[in-house]
Amino acid sequence: MTLSREDTRAAYDRHRKLHEAGHWGAIADLFAEDGRYSEPYFGELVGREAIRAFLVKSMAGLEAWTFPIEWTVVDEGRVVSHWQNRLPGTRRGGGHFEFPGISTITYDDHGMIARQVDFYDRMKVLQVVAEARSRVVEHAVAGIGRIGRSVVMGTHWLVAKTSAGVR
Repeated sequence: MTLSREDTRAAYDRHRKLHEAGHWGAIADLFAEDGRYSEPYFGELVGREAIRAFLVKSMAGLEAWTFPIEWTVVDEGRVVSHWQNRLPGTRRGGGHFEFPGISTITYDDHGMIARQVDFYDRMKVLQVVAEARSRVVEHAVAGIGRIGRSVVMGTHWLVAKTSAGVR
């Protein structure tokens, strides 16, 4: 049996309420005992207590951040949401220091989170955080981003040449 759309919405609303209040440890209680949380830079965590430890530790110091939802799609047992990570303060010219992300959440038949995967652009995170802290750091991070892309492209080029037998 799949969780109904109404029950899925209610489960997601519980999640959002805790998320908006910054109750990171309590969010872990919404996961199934063997639930999974994945995030591209920290990997996959399995089990409620591992997820709790990660959420509490990774969100420490971010109490002033907010996470406005851009849109949400709710289906039977599944939710996809597009959100912003919004830092405190505003840009000199107006607007927010923020970067987008997407979450996919799958619920089990009991309304517990079986799996959540969060996606966001790590380079954008570094750029926005740096900009929010200092213009000098922002330029340094942007330079690191350009260097990083050059290294990745150079590595791809070398792999392609080696694979083709070119030395």
